[in-house]
Amino acid sequence: MIQWTQLNSAGFQKIGYDPMQKQLHVKCEDEDYIIYYEVRETEYVGMFSSQDMKKYYEERIKGRFPSSVIKT
Repeated sequence: MIQWTQLNSAGFQKIGYDPMQKQLHVKCEDEDYIIYYEVRETEYVGMFSSQDMKKYYEERIKGRFPSSVIKT
C-alpha cells in the first residue's frame, strides 16, 4: 500500500512510497505522475526530509532508477 504525503510545493503535488513494491510515486505540479522502481525506502525518506526536496529529487532520484511516466 502506498503511503502518500501531500506537498503542493517544490514542484510536487504529492509523493508516495510503496515499501512492498519498492516504488516511489511522484505527482508533479505539471500533472505528470511518475513511478520509480527499485527505490530503497531510505531514498524516499531522504527526499521527504531534505531541506531542498527538488534538488534531492534531481540529483538522487530522477534518471537513476527505472521509471514510467503516466500522463494525466
